[in-house]
Amino acid sequence: MKELYKKGYTQNRELSWLRFNERCLEEALDESLPELEAMNFVKIFSGNLDEFFMVRVGSLMDLDRVAPESRDPLSGMSPSRQLKQICKNTRYLYYKREQIYEKVRKNLREKGIWIKNNEELTDPEREVCFAYFRDVLLKQVSIRFLSGMDGLPELKNNQTVLMGKLDEGYYSIVSFPEEMPALLALENGSTGFIGIRTPDVLMEFFDKWMLPFQAKEKLLLRITRNAEFREGEEDELLKADFRSQIQKMLRERSTQPPVRLEIRGDCTDSFRTELIAKFKIPKKHCFTTTAPLEYGFLDELKEVLPKATLRTLSYPLYTPRSTPTFFDEKVVDYAKREDILSSYPYDSMMPLLRMLKEAVTDDRVREIRMTIYRLSSHTRIAEYLAQAAENGKKVKVLIELRARFDEQNNINWSRRLERAGCKIYYGSESMDDYKVHCKICQVVLEEMGEKRYLTQVGTGNYNETTAKLYTDFSLITYNQQLGKDVSRFFKNICKNRYFEDYKYILAAPQGFKQAILQQIESETAKGRKGRIFIKVNSMTDPDVIRKLSEASEAGVKIRMIVRGICCLLPGVAKRTENIHVVNVVGRYLEHSRVYIFGSGKKERMYISSADLMTRNTEKRVELAFPVINPKVRSRIKNTLLLNYMDNVKGRRLDSEGCYRRKEVKGEPVNSQQRLMDEQI
Repeated sequence: MKELYKKGYTQNRELSWLRFNERCLEEALDESLPELEAMNFVKIFSGNLDEFFMVRVGSLMDLDRVAPESRDPLSGMSPSRQLKQICKNTRYLYYKREQIYEKVRKNLREKGIWIKNNEELTDPEREVCFAYFRDVLLKQVSIRFLSGMDGLPELKNNQTVLMGKLDEGYYSIVSFPEEMPALLALENGSTGFIGIRTPDVLMEFFDKWMLPFQAKEKLLLRITRNAEFREGEEDELLKADFRSQIQKMLRERSTQPPVRLEIRGDCTDSFRTELIAKFKIPKKHCFTTTAPLEYGFLDELKEVLPKATLRTLSYPLYTPRSTPTFFDEKVVDYAKREDILSSYPYDSMMPLLRMLKEAVTDDRVREIRMTIYRLSSHTRIAEYLAQAAENGKKVKVLIELRARFDEQNNINWSRRLERAGCKIYYGSESMDDYKVHCKICQVVLEEMGEKRYLTQVGTGNYNETTAKLYTDFSLITYNQQLGKDVSRFFKNICKNRYFEDYKYILAAPQGFKQAILQQIESETAKGRKGRIFIKVNSMTDPDVIRKLSEASEAGVKIRMIVRGICCLLPGVAKRTENIHVVNVVGRYLEHSRVYIFGSGKKERMYISSADLMTRNTEKRVELAFPVINPKVRSRIKNTLLLNYMDNVKGRRLDSEGCYRRKEVKGEPVNSQQRLMDEQI
């Protein structure tokens, strides 16, 4: 298993991810996209790359330091070799982003939207920029003069600064406040918009700023820091105040070692060498680009454009279906007759919100239980939980404080809920260090003297913002057998008991992976009659990959929809030739996880919060929930089939790990658009 790469049907996780992110960038070239949506894919690509360096590259650099001889079991590559290839591929992606950014900027210009560079300014526009620089920006920014590089202040993670190399051995550094606008509008009306990014304004008049010194060089730079917690920090979580320890780690994250240096502007080799030495960063981790370093200006542009203009440059507005079928009765009473499936973002979050809102005042309700991984900053869900507690209901909430980059938001909500009287539990608060990633909400009622369960499970977070952007399934059921399983599961994880067997549900870190492997083996035994259909975000688990290959060799037909990382290479002769993998990148982020084994009446289906990654199958608390209702099963499967057949936004993964366009035979199929149309 340690040398699975020798089988010839696996690829490196990090390089697979870079190919996926390139796929996101290329979506900006789709001529059918509205221009602002095309630019948004450039922004998505850039944000993805930021997180990749903070998390994955940072981890590899740590691994290279402590275990340089280690090898990736899926590619045989050492940490240093992976880093070298990552940087080589990333340098190409920077070049590709420059080309695509300019193309999209040109397309915007043809629609009357100008995001100008300094050299494109007219004399009157330059005068407006100078007045803004003199009267506004100089009062907002912070300027420091340095007699040498030793005085360079600590830069925050992903903070863009303006730096100059002056004569007489001096340097200057200009820091921008977070509240400083990213875009200056020079002209904005019904006929068009002309603007310039604020950092470019500062660059344009930098020389005047530095007088009496002469600026020899000037550039914008940004460093990215390792965002992973350092070795041994997890032990700090065992201290009494869990929240304060997380906050301490968040503060320390801003001073972690740099993993990337980005430069925009003309920079001599000698100045670049000075910067690399100062930040103690490998030369190959330094990237120079002509494209913007940050894309916050796009959000500001959308805010200032006239609404009529914005509509022509953006996706048509879409309102999710409200699922009106049970508006005349309570959710729990409707669920007694029929399971309720919501398919985000095509359906609204209303069934779940109503389920919680009604529980606040329903005299039958005795308790509400919920796991929280990510919430939006403004959420009705937390407010309903707080109201229920204030109304005398027992409310138990398990919050995972280490949901990466949402830590502070979760800390804030934990305090609000605690003040309201909710009983708060924390994931990762034990020596086992398992993140709680499952998505469950359960209302416990008393009816006719008996305890009854109304249970909701989902494939995605309880985030009212992302529910409009991510595709996920949410299922509400009154099935008491499943409810009892979920009840026991919730009680166990609140007591840090993760290794329990359940009658119906599959739970990681113990039972989920073993059950998935057994299901694959069961289909393998059927040979050519075996069927497997899986939809996940990522596929990296070596054990699952090996089992799927064995199933393919036995003739099992395997269809997979994998949005991002896929370390399994399909179509490899005699190994994975019966495995077909497709990828869909469109208006919405494909996020649901579904596992289907078998066919016909013996088909087994699960919806889950878990991807087929080792971190999910072995190192997180996850849940896979059996789907029993025939109508619900049919709708979920039809959605997956539509995704699989997508030949507009869908791509197939080939045996070399590259994404290829599908041949359009007959009618084009855009699965997300089709699902939107069906809901109208």
